[in-house]
Amino acid sequence: MEEPLLTKKEVAEYLKVSTRTVDRLIVLLEIPVFAVGRQIRIPESSLKLMMKRNLMTAKERNNTINKLYGG
Repeated sequence: MEEPLLTKKEVAEYLKVSTRTVDRLIVLLEIPVFAVGRQIRIPESSLKLMMKRNLMTAKERNNTINKLYGG
């Protein structure tokens, strides 16, 4: 059985964030993605790995937010 590949829009809807935030997460958190032509596809396992890896303390969360938004 092949793993589902999600679009940035599908990931954004799942996480309830914008597609721009998904772009930032891909770059900053180094989420594994595939390029299909000029489109990006995100394996479902990458999303699960990101969520598992990013369980963090309040201090770590604040540092990540500051990195994302330049605060």
